[in-house]
Parts: sequence; C-alpha cells; structure tokens
Amino acid sequence: MLLILFYIFIIILIILCLIIYIKLIRPEKLIYDKFRRQGITGEPFIPLLGQISDLHRYRKADKMMNYYGDLVEKHGHVLLYSFGPVVRLLVNEPDMLADVLSRQNSKYYIKPVLATTIFAPIIGYHNLLVAEGSEHERARRMINPAFYHTNLKSMISIIADRTKKTIEKILNKERDSEEIDLQNLFNTLTLSIIVSSAFGADFETNTNAKDIMCHVLAEVLDAVLYRSLRMINQIPFLSKLPFWKKTVLDNGAETIAKFVDKIISDRRYGHSNSMSDGPDLLDLLLSAVDNEGESFTNQEIKKHALTFVLAGSETTGNLMVWIFYILMTHEHVLKACQDEIDQVIPNNNIDELTNEHLSKLVICEAIINETLRLYPSAPLFIRRCIHEHTIGTGENQLNIPVGTDIFINSYILHRRSDLWPRPLEFDYTRWLRDPKNDLKPKLVHPFAYLPFAAGSRNCIGQNFALLEAKIMLAMLVQQCSFKLIPGQKIIPEVKITLRTKYGLLANITKRQI
Repeated sequence: MLLILFYIFIIILIILCLIIYIKLIRPEKLIYDKFRRQGITGEPFIPLLGQISDLHRYRKADKMMNYYGDLVEKHGHVLLYSFGPVVRLLVNEPDMLADVLSRQNSKYYIKPVLATTIFAPIIGYHNLLVAEGSEHERARRMINPAFYHTNLKSMISIIADRTKKTIEKILNKERDSEEIDLQNLFNTLTLSIIVSSAFGADFETNTNAKDIMCHVLAEVLDAVLYRSLRMINQIPFLSKLPFWKKTVLDNGAETIAKFVDKIISDRRYGHSNSMSDGPDLLDLLLSAVDNEGESFTNQEIKKHALTFVLAGSETTGNLMVWIFYILMTHEHVLKACQDEIDQVIPNNNIDELTNEHLSKLVICEAIINETLRLYPSAPLFIRRCIHEHTIGTGENQLNIPVGTDIFINSYILHRRSDLWPRPLEFDYTRWLRDPKNDLKPKLVHPFAYLPFAAGSRNCIGQNFALLEAKIMLAMLVQQCSFKLIPGQKIIPEVKITLRTKYGLLANITKRQI
C-alpha cells in the first residue's frame, strides 16, 4: 500500500513539474532564446526565480535604483533579465521606445497582467488605468475633456484652498523646531486635493471622508504593496487565500466602494455640489457621453474616479517631495524660484492666484520638469507584446515575439549622458522657454523624456498634476522656509512610485521677506 502511495505521489509530482515547465518555464525560455539569437545579452536565465535575489540584495543595501544602472552598464541599453519567472526585455533606446509607445503601434502592446492586477482589488479591471482595446478608447475619449485646460482652470480654487489650509496648519504648530516628514505632508495634501476634485469631499469638515480616504485607503494601499512585492496578486490561487492582508484588502475596498457609491448618488440627484469655481472631475464624469450618446454608469464613474485618486495622489505628492529636496540642497535654484514668485505674485498676495499668474511662472515650470527628469514619479512601466512586431531601424532592428514584456526605466533613460548634457546635474535652465517665441527647448529625441509615459497610454492627468504642482510650489515657497534636517539618508526607491525610502525630514517656518 505504501509503495502504491509512493508511486502516486511521484506521478503527481511529475505532473506538477510538467505543468510548471509547460506553463511557466518553457514559454519564457523560448522568448529568452529568441532574443539571444538576435544578439541581445543579459543576465542568465534562471527558471522561476530569475534575478529576484539580486534585486532584493540591492534593495536591502539601499541601492535599488543602482541595480538597473549596473545592468545597463554591463549589457547596454537593450538587455534581458528576469523578474521571478517572467523574462523582461529592458529597452531604453529612444528609437525603439518610439515604436513601442507610439499611438499607431498601440495594437501591438497592452499592459501586462502584473500591472493590471496590482490595483484590481480596489478599482477592478474596467477603468482607464487597465482597460484595453475599444473599452479603453471609449473611456479615454469620454474623459479627455475633463483635463482640457479650460476645465482645469476651475479647479485652481480647490488646489489653492487645500494648500492654504495645509500652510496654516504647518505655521500654527506649537514649535518651529518641530520636524515634519515631507513624504507624509505632501501625500496627505495631494490626496486631499484629488479627493476634493474627484468627489467634492472636504477633509476639513467631513471627518468620515477623511477617515476613509486617508486611513482606510492607506491601509488598503499598504496591503496592495505588501501582496504585490510578494507576487501574491499575480498568482490566482494564492490571491484567493485568506492570508497576507487579504481581509484588510477586502474590507477596506468594500468600505471605500460604499463611500464612493453614496457620493456619486448624492451628486447625480443634486444633494451635493462641486467645491471648485466650476465643474469638478465628478461633474465632468457624470456629464460625459460617448459617440452613441451613452453616459458612464455609476459603477464606471466609481472606477474612473478611484483611478484618479490612486494615480493622482501619491505620484504628485512624491514629485513635491523631490522638488523640495532639490530646493533645500540647491540654494541658487531656491533663490531663482523665490524671486520669480515674488515678482509675479507681489505683496504676498497668494490668495488671488489666477491662471494668468501661473502662466508666467516659467522658472517654477522648469524646476518641475527638471525634477521629473531626475526623479520621475512613475519610473518603471511595462508593455506586453500581443502581436509580433519589429522595432528599431537598420542594424538595430529587433523582432519582438508575442508574450514579451518590454520594461522601460525612465529613471535610467533620463540620466543617459548621450541624451542629456551633464545628466546628473540639476539644471532647470535646460527647460526655459525661448523668450523670443515662447517655445519649449527641443529635446535630442522626443522619446528621451517620459515622465508621463507616451502614446495612447500616456498619463491622462498630467496637465492636472503639473497645474497642481505649480500652485503648491508657488504658495509654499512664497510663504514658508524649508530647512533640511541634517544626517538623513535620502534614498530613492520604487514602491509602485518613486519615493524617499526613509522619508524626508525638514523644519518648516514662516518665511521672512
């Protein structure tokens, strides 16, 4: 009997090994070999594990972003490596990226499962962030008008009001010497702004909204990150087990969904109003129609609005952290920024900030662009090939087989010495417009700068993010002084977005003009 059981066990084990080989190992090895035959070098193929241990070692040593730089130095700007069981083709050649990301080639690529499952427990699959094909095109056409410049102008009042209240809270603290973590400060502020813009929910007066969208959402995002780093959400069987913060994720997502359902219902039936000078994002979603005159359903509005919150809070918050890190460590940049703001908005009259003022803040705009070059908020993104495609030109042509994950690292791309003079130097003047024709400087290649990706899947909210960043920068710089707490380790690390691994501590006091 024992012998029979032993044979059964061996047979089951062999079958499992065959399934793993056929489903996970063989397809990736075939892709790896196809690229090797085309002359692409990279890290060795290690079934199932890939280079995960190397990446963890770099992360533990506070050198996560150095890992990719070392790979590029070793193999060049087109290389192979594996993230766990998945082979990735890292591509940082602008000509090739143009072929991958351009709108006319969008039919060849989608976002991979890894990207779509991260936030699925909160926003599902039918939203602008992860939808594909005709569903994505319909949603994009309907939502685009919400981010037109004319509509964004009405949201200046929300951004300015939220920032003003944050400044008042900072300057009214008990001790000037109190240390403030800018990571927490800016992520809370940008979350407040996007929730106010997307839902009309005021954190200052609605404690329920603040508790749900700050604390519950923070717990859910922490659970999402925890599960994503362990690849739990990417394995259907594991993702359903009641472990690894599954209960926190499910309960939090349900609480957020009920809260948003009520907000949408209240607005649809006239029980609430926008907090802006005109229609906010929720109003624009409610009024959007497609080519057949059909509107979004309440469920679609909920998913899209939550997508705005997830994609538009921490990314802009992290951008502000890096901007103020630069200002605190580059005195000449801070001085130029202060002088421009004081000249454009004299007499500390920041409450009367208008779109006309903002258009004149060209140095502030340049500082934002240069910060996005060195510290792009979303530095890593992936496209999966679904139809065989050829990228590049001449001798640099490369055939991309179906199933290939193309990995783009804009952190490395933005620091290439052949694309950017003095690539590691913060030089905002490289972004200043020509005073004769008001034109932006021309890049060495249009796909050398990708802080918001590119093509049909570029960030739809980039104009909102840039407007938000400029308003926060102008108000904070004019009214506050920031001093970096010495002795900190400032380490850039990707946890979905590029943030400071250990935070960024500063003293913030009233500016003496």
